[in-house]
Amino acid sequence: DWGIDEGEGTVGGLFADYDDDGDPDLFVGGEEFMRSTRLWRNDGSTFADATVDAFGGTLPAIAGADFGDYDNDGDLDLAICEGDDAIYDAWGIDGNDYWFFAHHRLSDDGVDAFTFTSVGGSPVAILEWRGTFAAGRIFLGPSGVHPGGPVVVLTDAYVGAPTFTPGVDEGLYLWRESAGGPWQIRVSAPPGTFGNYSGTVFTAGVNSPADSSLEQIAVPPAPPRVFRNDGGTFVETTTPLGFTASGNPRGVAWVDFDNDGDLDLHLTNKGTSETRGEADVLWRNDGAAFAALSGAGWVDGDVDHLTDGSVWADVDGNGTLDLIVQNGTGPTFFHNLAAPALYRNDGPTGNWLAVALGQTSTGGTPVGARVAVHSAGGTVHRRVTANSWRGFQRPLALHFGLGADTVADSVVVEWPGGGHQTVTGVPANARITLSQSQGSTEVVGGLGRGFVVGPVTPQPALGIQRVELRLAAPALVNVAVFDVTGRRVRSLLSERRGAGTVRIEWDGLSSSGRSVPAGVYFLRGTGDVEFQRKVVRLR
Repeated sequence: DWGIDEGEGTVGGLFADYDDDGDPDLFVGGEEFMRSTRLWRNDGSTFADATVDAFGGTLPAIAGADFGDYDNDGDLDLAICEGDDAIYDAWGIDGNDYWFFAHHRLSDDGVDAFTFTSVGGSPVAILEWRGTFAAGRIFLGPSGVHPGGPVVVLTDAYVGAPTFTPGVDEGLYLWRESAGGPWQIRVSAPPGTFGNYSGTVFTAGVNSPADSSLEQIAVPPAPPRVFRNDGGTFVETTTPLGFTASGNPRGVAWVDFDNDGDLDLHLTNKGTSETRGEADVLWRNDGAAFAALSGAGWVDGDVDHLTDGSVWADVDGNGTLDLIVQNGTGPTFFHNLAAPALYRNDGPTGNWLAVALGQTSTGGTPVGARVAVHSAGGTVHRRVTANSWRGFQRPLALHFGLGADTVADSVVVEWPGGGHQTVTGVPANARITLSQSQGSTEVVGGLGRGFVVGPVTPQPALGIQRVELRLAAPALVNVAVFDVTGRRVRSLLSERRGAGTVRIEWDGLSSSGRSVPAGVYFLRGTGDVEFQRKVVRLR
């Protein structure tokens, strides 16, 4: 109905307003089917393919993509990475043990051959189809017998080849050429079928391994590609920014890992069925170029599995973005039931601000909202986006690095559909929640200006309502209640307090001891702790 002509399989879609006309455009792609990468421009009631217009030509099949404002000019730039599914026929020797993997899919005819000679006594094999034991698909020796269980002792009883038609019959065929001679393995399947066979042979040693007719890996190393947005058209800046190639990228993400206010770039690397795990790369944004991190301070690759993707989020709530890596892509044989990995970010990093947006005035989600944080060091732009590639979605709350700044002069929100909201004097190292539908602001966490003020709870209420202050040092605290006309209703606190938590309560009574009428009031702090909080009273 919206004119999007997408008959090919995708692995990701990003909604983002790349042309700044107020509506979300759509970027789609995926390498698993080697499909085209397209940018669909939202024209209000239909989408139009804007790939050539925006990029000056077509884009390759890609493994990952992410929008982000890396040059902090207020519009959305783009990073993509070119990778491959990278699960192909392979074999190897781990210590004294021999393993093999044969993938038959799509146009691959599945006639794959493996040969090796075992050392010592009878080797023991574990043979599987799609990661499970399937006796009826395994044929041993001249009679093509099926194994009685997942563990097979290979003896001279299996001397002689079973009968099968390569590329027509499907199965794993294993035999020995002669007594004490080489072992032969064939994986056969008709063209167009899908599946894989694998095995591990435990021996005292392996001699003369060989193969033939295998589907080979040809994944050219590639760097992430970065495109700067120049008013709705994109200019590639990959080379001048200093990005280098990796063996097989899987995903890419913009992230301010060091809280300095600009976006760095993280490349998730998968590896291949030959190379296995490959270390990820994190490039720090130094302004004119990006510098790759390495060594003990970064994340090593894991050779026991293939990585599928990752997400950055402040998992431990300390103001730095941590990294969650999902291991285990590809067939079971390669990922070895690997668990996800969580890498805690221990810095060093600058100050920060977390901004979560609640419902819009119409009750909708805030996707598409723009937030700018202004501080002494400059302005940082972020947007709430629906950016999920291969199922990896970052939190909707926005993270701002403030560097050395201890306070945000203002936080300005442009809500989707119209409307602005501004909050001033927000301390660094805090979390604020803004909601257009309620016009509310909550600030929790952090002591960037020496204090932090929490939300009023409960809200609204008939009885007692509370707000908590956290003081980093002794301070003069004056808190009073005012009505909407600015008239003082009651003084709640006026004294010097030591460092720690100060709880302020209001029972809805005026200074004369009478219940106030229902309506909106304000708690205002003066002295060393300046703030204002809206209070809604019921009767």
